[in-house]
Amino acid sequence: MSEPSASRIRIGFLRGVHLRYLWTVNTRLACGAMLVAMLVCAGCGKKDEATGSAPGSTSSKSDAIALVKQEERSRHFMAVHKHLEVGGTLYGYADVDGDVMKIAREIELFMAGLAEAQPANAKALKQDYPALVTALGLDGIKAVGVSSVPDGTGFFRNRMYVHIPGERRGVVAGLGGPPAPFARLNLAPADADFFAETEVDVPVVYSTILQIVDITAGKEASGKIEQALKDAGRNAAISVLSIVQGWKGHMAFVMRLDPQENITLPTPQQFKMPAFSFLISIDGIAPSVRDALTQLPFFAVRKEGALEIFEFRQQLPMKGIQPVVVIDGSTLLIASSPQFLGECRATTDRLSGNPEFQTALTHVPSEGNGLVYLSPKFFKRLADLESLNPQLPAESARAIGMFMRQLPQTDRPLISVRSNLPDGLLIESYWNRSMKQDLAGLAVYNPVTVGLLAAMAIPAFNKVRETSQQKAVLNNLRQLSGAADQFFMETGKTSATYDDLVGPTKYISELTQIAGEDYRGLQFRPGATLTVRLASGKEVTLER
Repeated sequence: MSEPSASRIRIGFLRGVHLRYLWTVNTRLACGAMLVAMLVCAGCGKKDEATGSAPGSTSSKSDAIALVKQEERSRHFMAVHKHLEVGGTLYGYADVDGDVMKIAREIELFMAGLAEAQPANAKALKQDYPALVTALGLDGIKAVGVSSVPDGTGFFRNRMYVHIPGERRGVVAGLGGPPAPFARLNLAPADADFFAETEVDVPVVYSTILQIVDITAGKEASGKIEQALKDAGRNAAISVLSIVQGWKGHMAFVMRLDPQENITLPTPQQFKMPAFSFLISIDGIAPSVRDALTQLPFFAVRKEGALEIFEFRQQLPMKGIQPVVVIDGSTLLIASSPQFLGECRATTDRLSGNPEFQTALTHVPSEGNGLVYLSPKFFKRLADLESLNPQLPAESARAIGMFMRQLPQTDRPLISVRSNLPDGLLIESYWNRSMKQDLAGLAVYNPVTVGLLAAMAIPAFNKVRETSQQKAVLNNLRQLSGAADQFFMETGKTSATYDDLVGPTKYISELTQIAGEDYRGLQFRPGATLTVRLASGKEVTLER
């Protein structure tokens, strides 16, 4: 059945203005959310591109599932299928070749209709969405696939593959080069509870941001960003632009939570949390911050071989936190204390040798461009936040409770690896939940839903802003009224003008215009009502 591309629904709302809503938006934007429509294949195998079983399996011919005819098959299916597993609780494939640009054009139409209903927000809503998609590099995505397989122990092997066969641009190009051994895994002690490493190319991402600003706000705005980065931190001898341009390589974060000790944050509510140690490693930016570090008076500097170590001269109020900054060639290291830095730089008792980590790593690739590891203790200690803070106000306590309910309950580590492959991006994880649970929630967050929520939220926001403006204008009128009364009392006159009341040497030194109103046309007399008109046409009146 062909799509009714010209079929539209007129929805009357927001002051009677009709918005154009295409029927095709629902189906195409579901694909645009990438994974929402992937529950379309209950299981597809391959055998000489015709029949077969799951990749890597040893199924017999009786397990083979026939594919559709070659001429009817999605041309990207086999490229995605070879990275997935068939036969688990989830197998999904969606061909989005060309759909991303169609979605962008339909969003453009939808937002144009929304702009008609909300003239005040028209500039923000009316954008060249196809150009934005191209700048982000999302038009290069041709297909997406997911699979989840339970291993019988309560854990799932999850895979998500994004097929990008051509040149990578935008944010997609900023995810690094080919997969390689994890370069910063040697920084994590054996008892680390959280380890994350990722390869990034910030200069590419920065270039993409400038393109997006150029599209949405013009070349002048993107030029201002560049100049602002050049000017930022000038007094501290830091070139922020140099940091951005040099930030290319690996980033890593290591954290360990104390199994028993807690600390109290220096906040008004005295928030308690598990005591922790951390280390951050960033490639490429050390030369851009070295001069600034040497000028900071609260750092004591010492050398240890090729390392330059900057330590705080005074003790900080948080127990166990005495930050230290290290320059190691072009890499910047930031640790919570000299002691933890020493543990991270030790050559023995590494996370890579931890039996739990080694077991978890057998379920994902041992090389890649990104790795996330979380120990069971990490979640157990976070679960203590609620009991550690019984004094919190009801609203904060509810927020903490909601957070607690989202925490995984696991007796084994969770691990995930991202790999840049020649024709796409593969994310593999060994988790205690199937991706099927996440897809159900993702269905809610497609652009149609977001657009409709915006259609309801923007008027509400405008109403709140309008009320606030009216109150501010009314306050201005009260100031003017009080000044007029003082003027009448001191001069004996019965009328006054704006210039009699407002000025550097007058009763009100300066009066700020709120919403395009003009106070100069007011005539002040004892007991007279004061009324001004806002730029929107509404009037604000002060009865005296």
